[in-house]
Amino acid sequence: MTPSMLVLLLSACVVPSPQLTGLPTSGAALVGNEWVAVQIAGIAALAEPVPRLRWSSAEQISGSGGCNAFAGRAVVNQGALQVGRLAATGRLCVVLPQGGQEDRFFKVLESAHTVRLVDGQLVLQDAAGQTLARFAKK
Repeated sequence: MTPSMLVLLLSACVVPSPQLTGLPTSGAALVGNEWVAVQIAGIAALAEPVPRLRWSSAEQISGSGGCNAFAGRAVVNQGALQVGRLAATGRLCVVLPQGGQEDRFFKVLESAHTVRLVDGQLVLQDAAGQTLARFAKK
């Protein structure tokens, strides 16, 4: 067997990696990963602690806005995202001069219509396709 035939044979046995680009078909495709915000509403310099997001089940999200923990319903269908009412803890948090990182994060979640996986990042977009937030896998 030639080396090139061996490479061809072995490459046929490689298991494809999880989807890192495109539209998730459902929330189940996102379960098990924690996503850390790297950009919210056009602002990339985020203050610690940064907001976090995770699908705890196919239709449930949870995480932290940086100060308050939250949970709620989020349905993904072929990339379309529908976030329901979120329940959050009521801790008093320091508000940044820009209106508050956590406030921006929760507004982004409320207005997101699409979720995409782009170059290994989770991207939330509005109805017009504008990027609202980017998250890196933790």
